[in-house]
Amino acid sequence: MTKFDHEQHLIKGDADAARSWIQSSALPEDQKADLLQFVANFSSLTFVKEDDAILDHYAETDRVALPAWLREVRSTLAFVDPPMLLQVDDFQWYNSPRSDDVDDIWYQLRFGYHGEEQRTLFFEDAKIYRIGVWWGTDESYLGVDLHAPGDQRIFDFSGADLRDNKLARRPVRGSLYPVFESYAQLLAHVAEVQPLDAAL
Repeated sequence: MTKFDHEQHLIKGDADAARSWIQSSALPEDQKADLLQFVANFSSLTFVKEDDAILDHYAETDRVALPAWLREVRSTLAFVDPPMLLQVDDFQWYNSPRSDDVDDIWYQLRFGYHGEEQRTLFFEDAKIYRIGVWWGTDESYLGVDLHAPGDQRIFDFSGADLRDNKLARRPVRGSLYPVFESYAQLLAHVAEVQPLDAAL
């Protein structure tokens, strides 16, 4: 089986190109503003968006139906290239147990499940699709809701909390905490980035 070549399906550009992608998109105006804020904050970096083949690859590999809104925003602006870790300045809402720890968390934006056990817990039990992980830990993941695919909020959750809920026969989804109203809002809250190898 041929390994999927992500690089072949990425569209890259500088800040001017990224602004053009955003302005010509059909995204809501508030999300355009959020993405433009992200570009302005990191204007010296190279930006990247994903084509349909990459998004189809995520869906096929993880056996999920990606929400249409997630496809739209990632095909407008996904993140930066090369991939980096990110730190946010704050969550929008503070119900998450990680709300006081944002200064210590470096997230890697990484789509998909890590093995069948995690897929069973996240997808089958919690109906959540992982889009990010606290680098090097199981303490915080970022995800999007597959139970209500029209819900554009980004959720924070702990793998350990989901497992504990399942073992205790509590609602597994009880430990999903909305932290951003959209993917664009997540990017607007990015305060710092650093290369992946800087965290090794």
